[in-house]
Amino acid sequence: AKQKIEYIIFMQNPYAIFSTNDFKTLEAAYEGSKLVLYYSREMKKGILKAFPKIKNKLFKTQTSFDSKKLKFNKKLNTITYMPRKLPMHSVLVLNYLRNRLPKKWKFDPIENLNEEQTFIKLKKYKIFLSFSFLEGLGMPPLEAAIAGNKVIGYTGEGGKEYWRKPIFTEIHNGDIFRFCDEVIKNLEDKNFLKKSKNQRNKIIKMYLKKNEENTINKFLNKSLKNK
Repeated sequence: AKQKIEYIIFMQNPYAIFSTNDFKTLEAAYEGSKLVLYYSREMKKGILKAFPKIKNKLFKTQTSFDSKKLKFNKKLNTITYMPRKLPMHSVLVLNYLRNRLPKKWKFDPIENLNEEQTFIKLKKYKIFLSFSFLEGLGMPPLEAAIAGNKVIGYTGEGGKEYWRKPIFTEIHNGDIFRFCDEVIKNLEDKNFLKKSKNQRNKIIKMYLKKNEENTINKFLNKSLKNK
């Protein structure tokens, strides 16, 4: 900004917005930008609470998913989760479930896998445990939902934008015992895929690639007009 170079900021997580302890410099960076991009209500809320003066610089973009990569067929009695997300919480949930889980059910973590390998597991399994923590818009729970999983767990705050039944069951962060109870309750929901079909289709339509492309074009047009 001091060198009169025009720039934008693409903010993706309001809980990681304070990248430096020098608040005045950070504030100057945001106030000096031409536009600040975001793609969820949680992100917008965080930006405005931190830097209320830049209200007129905000521009909403869109994220998207290739739903064809998440198209599922046969489902296995398997529960999956990501151990890197709040590992202490996931260990507690798994251990409290071990003696309550029927023998025909098992756990299989998603760990150190690329996108293709991750999607293979999501497409095969029935339940995804979400241990999201302070995120702008959690992607794994959305991907799991599109892949036909019942999603149980934490919204990560940003997930509140799409966290609705019957696909999503919200657990308050740290409520380990209710987390376990909800997993057991949902093991034998044989009609889940049928009754969640409409919601899945709505999610797919919300995050279409063409929607993301449209917002990019609007952003480019706005940027050119501001020159």
